[in-house]
Amino acid sequence: MHGILAIDVSNTHTALALWSGERAVQHWVVSTDTARTLDEHVVLVSRLMARDGHDPDDVRGCVIGCVVPELLATVEATCRRLFAASPLVVGPGVASGLAILTENPREVGADRIANAVAARALFGAPVLVLDFGTALTVDVVSAAGAYVGAIIAPGIEVAAEGLARRAARLGRIDLVAPPRAIADNTVQGLQSGLVFGYLGLVEGLVARARDEVGPARVVATGEAACLAEVLAHTFVVEAYEPLLTLDGLRQIYQLQRERVR
Repeated sequence: MHGILAIDVSNTHTALALWSGERAVQHWVVSTDTARTLDEHVVLVSRLMARDGHDPDDVRGCVIGCVVPELLATVEATCRRLFAASPLVVGPGVASGLAILTENPREVGADRIANAVAARALFGAPVLVLDFGTALTVDVVSAAGAYVGAIIAPGIEVAAEGLARRAARLGRIDLVAPPRAIADNTVQGLQSGLVFGYLGLVEGLVARARDEVGPARVVATGEAACLAEVLAHTFVVEAYEPLLTLDGLRQIYQLQRERVR
């Protein structure tokens, strides 16, 4: 089997998926660590692949989306060393098949472009992509199929950590929904505010985006540990696609291959 390795480097997590055609045959998630050296990256990726029965020879191409500039050269070098291939780095100048109608298209991150590409392919247009990470981003694809902008808010885990840091007596709170919104103890009161309050934020942002773009479908993605729990308490999100960003990177890679044939 020869496939494409897609790598999404975000501020908190780095996700990798090995694709055979349109099917992800393996998926890995590790922490993003700017102190990790090239040798450490090489060992980490090779061990993950070996653990799950894959060999570097299984990879015939790599595509990278990276929003951590200080790691990009290391991740590129990892691909060249392990797979003897120069990776495609998604960014300015790389055709995605997606018109980007923002004030400065170059500032739109590779992950957000990939999300929009994959969401449009899966759900059509208009479509909203909710990416739950360090920040919550709501990326908007118009009815015409163009990327028209985003809404950006703090991520739920960032909000929880900020509350714990500013109110030392409260401590860290598990991000799970309490039995009811009106709580009779402090812990559940915090859980209600964080989980139900955050969902109120999400639902409000979706409503405002739909007011501007029309009755868009809504898809969520992200690696946050609490995400499944949070999404279970809202009906505004139609689908959860954990590999959405990696699938978008794969599609952009395929488009580049077709353009050079």
